[in-house]
Amino acid sequence: PRAGHNAPPGVQQEIKNFHSLPEEEKENMPLLYFLLGSGTPPYKMSKKDSAYAHKPVDGQKCSNCEYAYKKAVRDKYICSQIAGEIFPNHWCRLWVKGE
Repeated sequence: PRAGHNAPPGVQQEIKNFHSLPEEEKENMPLLYFLLGSGTPPYKMSKKDSAYAHKPVDGQKCSNCEYAYKKAVRDKYICSQIAGEIFPNHWCRLWVKGE
């Protein structure tokens, strides 16, 4: 209930948007996945600003980056740092080796 209480206004609005979703959709999508995939400007960089490229660089790619997540509900990749859907074999300048 207190999720996002101290968050920036844009994040608070996205949390309200999440709570307004149908119950069935909320049950299948954790709040964190919703927020990571929403692309809210206050906390995500654009692909242009991140130098997002459509190919790996020296073995670095989204699928082995710490910031990449596979959305459980829609089976798509998202990034905690840049807005929009990402793809496993792409790259950006924010890449950090994941586990």
